[in-house]
Amino acid sequence: MSRARLVNKLFDEVHKRGDTITRVCKKAGLSESTVRSWRRHEPLLGNFIALVEASGGKIELHYDNKNNKEKL
Repeated sequence: MSRARLVNKLFDEVHKRGDTITRVCKKAGLSESTVRSWRRHEPLLGNFIALVEASGGKIELHYDNKNNKEKL
């Protein structure tokens, strides 16, 4: 999924939950202008995760190790 789709999905989810970006930004400790700039610029991963968690979501990372031929 592209950055723009992730950001838009997050904004939509915040609104679906009846919250506002302003309130979620305050919970996450981020400035509203920074978060709104994500529609044009790449967010820092830590900031994106903070906003997702402040809005009641969570992030999971999955790695596909099938192509990893190195033995440890």
